[in-house]
Amino acid sequence: MATLAQTPGPGKTATPDGFPRRRLRWVAVLVLVLAAHALVLLGLVHIPGPLVPLPATDVPALEAILLPPPAPPQPPQPQQQPARPAPRPAPRPAPRPAPVPRQAPEAAPAPPVATVPAGETETASAGGTSGTAPAATEAAEPTPPAPPAPAPAPAVHYVVPPPVTLHYASYVNGVRNPDGLIRWQQDGGRYQLAVETRVLWFRFAFHSAGALGPAGLVPQRYEESRRGRVETAQFDPAAGTVTFVPGNRQVPLPAGAQDRFSVFLQMVGLVRGNPRRYAVPGVTERFQVADTRDIEPMQVQYVGEEEVETGQGFLRAKHFVRLPRRADDRRRVEIWLAEPLGWMPVQLRQTEPDGTQIDLIYRGSEAAAGGA
Repeated sequence: MATLAQTPGPGKTATPDGFPRRRLRWVAVLVLVLAAHALVLLGLVHIPGPLVPLPATDVPALEAILLPPPAPPQPPQPQQQPARPAPRPAPRPAPRPAPVPRQAPEAAPAPPVATVPAGETETASAGGTSGTAPAATEAAEPTPPAPPAPAPAPAVHYVVPPPVTLHYASYVNGVRNPDGLIRWQQDGGRYQLAVETRVLWFRFAFHSAGALGPAGLVPQRYEESRRGRVETAQFDPAAGTVTFVPGNRQVPLPAGAQDRFSVFLQMVGLVRGNPRRYAVPGVTERFQVADTRDIEPMQVQYVGEEEVETGQGFLRAKHFVRLPRRADDRRRVEIWLAEPLGWMPVQLRQTEPDGTQIDLIYRGSEAAAGGA
C-alpha cells in the first residue's frame, strides 16, 4: 500500500527534515533562559536590586564629606628670575712677613733710641724709616699721645722766721684804735708768741709758748686774757692730752695740733719754706686747732695775691682765709703775708657774726731779742 507524505497545516512551516519551526523557536528560548540562569548562578551577571526601598535599619549609613568649592584660578604671575647667589668674599691676603732689617755696617754709629707715645721704643735707621716695634702691626692705628701727667704739688717745708716785733695800726669798723703788736721770739729750740690789741677800752692779749720741731711749732701752753679773765689750754704731748682751764677738762691731743695764734705763725713758716706751693689759688692747709675750750679742725685756703696799703706804702701779699669750721660758723678770719716782711703778716682781719670788723695793718717793725 502506498504511503502518503504528510503535508503541514496551514500556518506551519516544515523544516527540511520535518521538524516544525515553531518548536525550534521555543527550544532556543529555553536554551537562552537556561544560559541566563547559569550566568547568574556563576556571578557573571548582576541582577539589579528591588526598586522598593529597604528599611532604614537594613541600609548601611554612608558618610558624606562636603568638599569646599574649588578656588577660582589665579591670574598668571609674571615669572620671577631666580635670585643670584651672593658673591663670595674675596680671600684675605696673607700677612706679609716683617722685613728683616739689613745689618748696618760695623763702622756706622748706632742711631739714637726714640720713645713712641705708647711707651714702646723704636730705632731710627739710616734711611729714615723706622725699625721694628714689638707691638706694631700693619693694620694697627697710631696710638694717640697720652696726656701729660700733672705736675706734683710742691712739698711742704717749714722754715722758722727770725725774731721780730711788728707794730700794727688797729681799726674797728674803720675807726682808728690804739695800736697793736705781734712779738715773735725763738732760739732755735723754743718759741714765744704774744699778740696784743685794744678794742675800744678793752685790752685783749694772747700768748702761745712751746717747742720748735722739724714740722714747725709744737705748742705747750696757750693763754687768752680778756677783760681781766684768763683762760688756758695746756698741751701734753707725752700724755697725748689737752687740758682746758678752768674746768680741767681733758681731750685727746691730735698730732700736729696748734692753738688759735700759733696756727698763723705755722702758716708763716710754711710759706717761707716753699712759696711756690701757694702760686695758684685754692691750695688749702688743714690743721687741728685748740682754743681754751675745745679742739676742732681748721682749714686755711690761699685765695690769691693783693696789694695792701700800709703806713709805708703798698705791699704785695698772699691772701689766706680761714674757711668756716661748721655750718653755723659766721666768724671770718683773714691774713695777708708779705715777702718784704719775711712773710710775716702785713694785715690781719676778723669779722664777727654781728658784722663788727677788726683790722690790724702793718705800721713798722723792730728786731726782737732771740731768747724765748
